[in-house]
Amino acid sequence: MQTKKTVIIIDDDIKPSGEIKLFLEAKGFIVSNINDGSIALQIIKGVNPDIILLDIIMPKIDGFTLAKQIRYEENLKDIPIIIFSAQGEMKELFAMEGINDYIIKPVNNQQLLELINKRIG
Repeated sequence: MQTKKTVIIIDDDIKPSGEIKLFLEAKGFIVSNINDGSIALQIIKGVNPDIILLDIIMPKIDGFTLAKQIRYEENLKDIPIIIFSAQGEMKELFAMEGINDYIIKPVNNQQLLELINKRIG
């Protein structure tokens, strides 16, 4: 029996992240939404997800800083991170910081699913 893969979505914009959550749950994933980047690292440590979907522009702590924090944690550093943001021109910068993939908002759910499957099968 195959276990369900766990996805954490970190985005302060509740409506689009909620739509992504519903889409991924319908595809068989276990999905958690976090809308506050300042508490996300502690939640990620507790859940140890298979993949993280991360917005860049957030209050308190931005996604770029959070991604760097995740990469510094020994138990979390290998979890794939997919950035989703309206900031398309920053794609090369994220690649240098160990971000696995990048998708531009508004997110195409099918394209996102393909990126997730590429990373975690």
